[in-house]
Amino acid sequence: MISAERLADHLPLGFIAVDPEWKVTRVNARARFLFRGQPLAPGMNLRDIIPDEPGSRAWPDLTRAMNRRESVEFEVFYPAMFSWHELSVIPDEHGGLALLTRDVTDRQWLLQKDAEHAYLRGLFREAPVAISITRGPKHTFEFNNDFARSLVGGRDLDGRTVREAFPDLEGQGYFELLDEVYRTGEAARGEEMPAVITDTNTGETRPLVVNFSYLPLRGFDGKVSGILTLTIDVTRYVSHG
Repeated sequence: MISAERLADHLPLGFIAVDPEWKVTRVNARARFLFRGQPLAPGMNLRDIIPDEPGSRAWPDLTRAMNRRESVEFEVFYPAMFSWHELSVIPDEHGGLALLTRDVTDRQWLLQKDAEHAYLRGLFREAPVAISITRGPKHTFEFNNDFARSLVGGRDLDGRTVREAFPDLEGQGYFELLDEVYRTGEAARGEEMPAVITDTNTGETRPLVVNFSYLPLRGFDGKVSGILTLTIDVTRYVSHG
C-alpha cells in the first residue's frame, strides 16, 4: 500500500486523502487550485465534493475501491465549475483512499466536439435543407452539408470565415446578424430575405431569396461557441408568387 502522507506535497497532481468514513483528511495546494475556489478542506465529506450524478461511474467506482481495496480510474464532471477531472483512486495503508486528480476539460471538449461533428455529418449530410456550423467570433466554417455547398455553387467553405468565403455578401446585413447572435446568444430568423451572391467561376451575380435560422451553440462553460445555420432557398417560390 502507498502512504498518502508521503505523496501529498510532492505531486504535480491534485491530492485528496479520505478516511474509511469518507472524511477528507488531507488536500494539497494543487487540489485546491483545481477546485477553483470551491469548498475543499479537511473534515468535509467526499460526497459534498464529488457529485453523485445519475449515470456517473464516480461513486460506484469509489465504493468499489474502498470496499475491495483496489485501485480505480474514472472521469467526473463538476457542474459548478464546468470542468472535467480525471481521478486515479488508490487504497492507502490506513483503510482510506488517496485520490489523484487532474483537469482534463480541454480533452473532453475535443472528444465531445469530434463526436458532435461526426453525429451531425451523419444526420445532416443528406438533409433537404442547407446546414452549416461556424465556430468562434469570426464564424469559421466547421461543417457544411451537401445542400449548403450546392446553394452557393460549390465554393470552398471549410476552414474559412464567412467573410473570407462570402466577400460578395458584404453590406447585405448577414455578417452583422451573425455577429449579433454570437454576442447575445439569442437566435435569429429571417423569411424571404434577399441575397445576391457571385458565381466564383463566371463572376456573374445571382439573386437568391432565403428563409434562414441562426441558432447559437454553447460550450461546457455555457458561453456561445458557434452558430448553427439552417437555410432554405425559396427563390423560385417567391419569383412565381
